[in-house]
Amino acid sequence: MIQAAEFLAELKAHDIRAFYGVPDSLLKGFCAAVSADTEIEHLIAANEGGAVALGAGYHLATGRTALVYLQNSGLGNTVNPLTSLTDPEVYSIPLILAIGWRAEPGV
Repeated sequence: MIQAAEFLAELKAHDIRAFYGVPDSLLKGFCAAVSADTEIEHLIAANEGGAVALGAGYHLATGRTALVYLQNSGLGNTVNPLTSLTDPEVYSIPLILAIGWRAEPGV
């Protein structure tokens, strides 16, 4: 598995500089790395839909792509903002989603 700092460095190398999400224990290393990095924008959202909206707003303001992180149990909270903001036939706003996989079968 890729280390959090390595993943963050790769994202930054691809000019991903804005991170919005709902902290998750499965992504705690990644959340810690993002929180400690002073070169990026990072906001913790009240819910997953709000994180998607923040990422969409960032793109509208800057033309750049944001990363939204969440746990898989919060994916349902993103359905409306994803389909109404990021769908190619609506506003076609690009986002990167990093989703923790909680309750993996057999674990």
